[in-house]
Amino acid sequence: MKILTSLIISIMMISGALYAEEIELKGEVIKIEEIAESSSDVKILQVQLRTQNREMVMARLGPAWYLDTELKSGDEITVIGDFTDENKFRVREMVCNTVRYQIRGEDHKPLWLKTRLREKSHFYNPQNEKAIKGKIEDIYVNEKTSMMEAQVKSENGETVRVRFAPEWYLQNRLRLGDELELRGSEIKFDGKPMILTREMRNLRTNQEITLRNEQGFPDWCKGPCHNKEQGKPCCKDEKEGRGKK
Repeated sequence: MKILTSLIISIMMISGALYAEEIELKGEVIKIEEIAESSSDVKILQVQLRTQNREMVMARLGPAWYLDTELKSGDEITVIGDFTDENKFRVREMVCNTVRYQIRGEDHKPLWLKTRLREKSHFYNPQNEKAIKGKIEDIYVNEKTSMMEAQVKSENGETVRVRFAPEWYLQNRLRLGDELELRGSEIKFDGKPMILTREMRNLRTNQEITLRNEQGFPDWCKGPCHNKEQGKPCCKDEKEGRGKK
């Protein structure tokens, strides 16, 4: 009995070790869906992948807005990552159409989530409004505020931190590489400019998006909260949109 128990434990330990190691999978995308990431409010893409040995694997990527590609059924992709306890493949890197995408870091933490230290409340001041045109070079969700932000390189070569709205409110209307024309209140954060966006136009989709009114009050604070049924706050940055006090 002891020998059998030891054998089972040894097998489990070996399986666990293999489970924790990163592997590379190649295959065809069969199905794509959006699922809620358990550790945040962000929705990510999950693909059903048929590997070269005809096995079906559920691979978890990142948010559609973070991946600068139109992934579709039939695409051939290569993914590098590991399996979670839920038997889902957690992708760290993906190669699609010869382009390599970094989705998670070496510690497997999502690259689309960033923690900003020394956060503080900022108030929208209509008198400090500024208009800029530029390209999104980095886009992410601020873990502390749950707000979508980006690093935008303007036409004059300056890189500006821009704050938009909660990720659920934008609903994939932005993505990495988009060119924007935007207007918002300029504030200083650690001595560097940051724009609280009021309105913008995405030149890729030619879509105009309004986030705040002229006094800076957030549009997502109107009416019932999108995530109220999940018990999530509707206006996590409500203080930012009440104009001057």
